[in-house]
Amino acid sequence: MAYRTLLTHAQPYDSSEKRISSAAALAVELDAVLVGLAAESIPVYAVSDPYGFSAPQLTSILVDQQTKNLEDARARFEAQCGAARREWRSIRDLPTPALARAARSADLIVVGGSTAEFHDRNYTVDIGELVLTAGRPVLVVPPEGGVLKAQKVLVAWKDSRESRRAVVDALPFLQKAENVMILGVGDSEEADNLQFETADVAAWLGRHGVPSCQPTVVTSKGDSVEAEILVKVASFGADLIVAGGYGHSRATEWVLGGVTRTLLQLPERFVFLSH
Repeated sequence: MAYRTLLTHAQPYDSSEKRISSAAALAVELDAVLVGLAAESIPVYAVSDPYGFSAPQLTSILVDQQTKNLEDARARFEAQCGAARREWRSIRDLPTPALARAARSADLIVVGGSTAEFHDRNYTVDIGELVLTAGRPVLVVPPEGGVLKAQKVLVAWKDSRESRRAVVDALPFLQKAENVMILGVGDSEEADNLQFETADVAAWLGRHGVPSCQPTVVTSKGDSVEAEILVKVASFGADLIVAGGYGHSRATEWVLGGVTRTLLQLPERFVFLSH
């Protein structure tokens, strides 16, 4: 298994450069093609705006601006790609579903690189929704960007479909890692099962060429699982965290699980999520 095609969103302007740079460096390292995608939707206006434009006039102005934004995104993408082999696509649509559809031809989606808490869904990607809908693993770049080394990888293990999927999807990174920790967190009644499960995963990874796997179990109350994971991430010095992406659809929004939500807020680590 190998990552041959990476996909990244080339907008918005305040965060795309660091993300593209990280994705391009990874594409060169993996000898993969980097596909840049610009996707932008025009906000829906039901009435004339307060500045006196009619709806057709306003729509025309917004379409022209959208065209310019997509062209500018391509120029920034090309400028950040360096030696990476690349392809380009632009779509006039909401970024999250556009990226999810484009993932049909990708092995890994690279997102992140932003600290903004508010996201306008017409211009930016909802990472949680993307993880749950794309059907491909998602690599989240820290806000400050950087080059992924994947030398110390922590797998946040839970005996679930999502975790099993994440470990398989992350194999190319795990096989190159110097050290891998398989971390299970649960209460004292779960400790024996977690010992067996993490050792089982470590043995499976060993048969797939991951030589240094460390099964680790931490006992904790249910409401402090996220805190225990973060403590181990820091003490182990992980530069990549692998985890299942948990969540579900509720009405018109996607609701993330607590661990997934916490991992998406880590400021200094690359996070690999698979659903």
